[in-house]
Amino acid sequence: MAKKKTNKVTQVLFAILGGIRAYGWLGVAIIVGVLAISAISSREASHVETVAPIIMPLAEGEALVTEKDLLDRLAAGFTKPMSELSLSDIDIERVEEVLEGQAFVANADAYIDDDLQLNIKVTQRVPLLRVMAENGQDYYLDEDGVRMPLSSSYTARVPVASGNVVLWSDDFMDHDDNQLRQLVELAHYLRQDDFLDALVEQIYVKTNGEFVLAPKVGDQVIHLGRYKKETTQERLRRLKIFYREGLPYEGWRKYKSFDLRFSDQVIARKR
Repeated sequence: MAKKKTNKVTQVLFAILGGIRAYGWLGVAIIVGVLAISAISSREASHVETVAPIIMPLAEGEALVTEKDLLDRLAAGFTKPMSELSLSDIDIERVEEVLEGQAFVANADAYIDDDLQLNIKVTQRVPLLRVMAENGQDYYLDEDGVRMPLSSSYTARVPVASGNVVLWSDDFMDHDDNQLRQLVELAHYLRQDDFLDALVEQIYVKTNGEFVLAPKVGDQVIHLGRYKKETTQERLRRLKIFYREGLPYEGWRKYKSFDLRFSDQVIARKR
């Protein structure tokens, strides 16, 4: 009988110890939770100490947008300066959205680190073409056809489309026959070819819609004709062959124009 009583006592003691252990861990968990919530609340009540924007440069190492432009954009996009806002009032997605609304910004990534610094990394839009039309419009188009204003800090070295360029419209990239889309496609093709990229400085649009190219060296004009993707690219390939194989023997200065509008040939007119 004594042995049975001892077993019962032992079982009760183990049960009590197990209960204490269980409630002890629960207490620890509660304390940890309270401390975590307190730390989070304390951080959320903190303010941004510094704002550190980084602007990824263009291929030439230049920037269309400055750090001041970004800070001014943030100041205009929020009710208070960033340093006066608590972390709980700063929506990182909102920060990125505000910055991406800047004309020269293609993408913005932001985060706040343990030192309460707001870090910003900005990727710029890449200018592809400048439009200087007779209708008075003067702006850049980027690689995606997005319109950008001129920059006060940098002039991009890109081909210029001048003459009778059609008015800009926000949906022009949706239409294959839109002249601005054709100019964007042509500028892409020129950029992808090292020879043509170094050759062409200007694309002049005539009243009949034909394109005329002006080279960077010399004062000749190159009649490209109306834009049709495959036809235009074939004409430009023919022009490259002519420059490389035909002109070195005669010299560029003897000619005033080259005409690519006729099939399988380049008509060179002397001065």
